[in-house]
Amino acid sequence: MNGFPDNSVPHLRGLDVWILDALRDTPHPTHFTVQEALDHIALLHPRRAILTNLHTDLDHDELAARLPEAVVPAYDMMRFEMPDET
Repeated sequence: MNGFPDNSVPHLRGLDVWILDALRDTPHPTHFTVQEALDHIALLHPRRAILTNLHTDLDHDELAARLPEAVVPAYDMMRFEMPDET
């Protein structure tokens, strides 16, 4: 199953950073496609999203060029800053 329970939606809406699976462009029974991930991002409006678990048939630079501004493809050894909430 590639999804999450409907009752999770209120808890996921408006996250600062959402890291989610986007295996490839073609459907898979247990992973989001890139478009499915983008559809969920559009529904939940995180400030930033990072697509991970990308299959080797996705070219990183080509994928990055077609993603919305606040969405980036992950890469090996990627790091990102989280705001200090203290």
